Amino acid sequence: MSRFFLVLTVGLALVASSCNLKKQSVSPTEGKLDVYCAESVSPAVSKIADEFMILYKKAHITVHPVPTRVAIVKLLNNETTLIVASRYLNRGELDVMKKYKIDVDSLKIALDGVVVIVNPENPLPRINTDQLRGVFTGKITSWNKLDKRYYGKIIPALESPNSGTVEFFKDRILGNEKFSEAYPCTTMAHVYNFVRDNRDAIGLVSSNWLNSGPSLLPSKKPAPKALEVAEVDSSAIKYIDPNSLGSYYYPFQAHIYRRYYPLARTIYMFSRDFNGGLGAGFLTFAASAAGQRIFLDNGLVPATMPVQLVQLNSQPL
Repeated sequence: MSRFFLVLTVGLALVASSCNLKKQSVSPTEGKLDVYCAESVSPAVSKIADEFMILYKKAHITVHPVPTRVAIVKLLNNETTLIVASRYLNRGELDVMKKYKIDVDSLKIALDGVVVIVNPENPLPRINTDQLRGVFTGKITSWNKLDKRYYGKIIPALESPNSGTVEFFKDRILGNEKFSEAYPCTTMAHVYNFVRDNRDAIGLVSSNWLNSGPSLLPSKKPAPKALEVAEVDSSAIKYIDPNSLGSYYYPFQAHIYRRYYPLARTIYMFSRDFNGGLGAGFLTFAASAAGQRIFLDNGLVPATMPVQLVQLNSQPL
C-alpha cells in the first residue's frame, strides 16, 4: 500500500493583510495578548506565537494551555480577545452570545486527529469504534477481550469533562452512553505520561501531542503507541469518507485530511478583536502560510491554505 504525505501550497495574501493595518492606533503587531488555547494544540500554537514575536519585537503573546470550555468562558467573559478551541461553540454558548449580544468571529484554523494511545508493551495494533465505546463505557474491561496475546485490566485515562477532546469523544463515539470510571488526569500531558508509564493504560491525545510529546516530555521510556482505528458503524458515515468504512487507519495527516481516520476534528480560532489589534494580527499570522506550515510540521493539517497529497511509492502504512 502506498503512503501519502501533505505538502503546503504557499500563499502570501494573508500575511500581507496584517501589514496594511500598521498605521492604525491599535496595532496588529504590537502590545500584549493572552491566548487561551486548548491544551491539545498548545504546543503548535506556542511555536506560532514564538515565530510571530521573532518577526514583531514589540508583540508579547502568552499562550495559556487550558481545557476548551475554559477558553470559551474566558472569551465570552471578555477576559481575552482570542482563543483556540478544539470544538465549535455548543448550543448553550451560542445562546449566551445571543442573549448578551456578544459578537465573535470564528475561523477553521487546522484539522486534528484524536489519537488512541496505549503503552508500547501492549501488542494490540488496532481497535474499532465499537470496541472503543465498550472500553470507555466499561463494557470491555480486559485486554484479553481485544487481543488474546495480552492479559490485564484495562485502565482508561481521561482529562476533565471540560476538555474539548473528552467532549468530542463523548459526542462522536459514546453518544448517549456515559463514561465508566477512568483514571483522572489533569492535562493531556498527564494522559500521555500515564499511558507511557502504565502497561495496561489507554488514553486519548491529539495528533499534535503524539508528534510533540517525546520532546516536551522526555523520558528514558519509549513513547506511547498509537492504534489504528476503524469506523464500523454505518450510521456514522457523515463523519468519514464512505470508502473508509470498516478499514483501519493510523492518524496520519493524509488520512485526517481525506476523512479516512474516524476521529478527525476541526480546530477553531475565535476572536473578539474587531479593531485590528494584536489578536487580529496573530490570527492572521496563524492563518498565513507561515503559521500553517508550523501546524503541518507539528502533526496537524492546515485548514486555511491549499495542500497537496504526495505519494511515496510502495511504502506500507
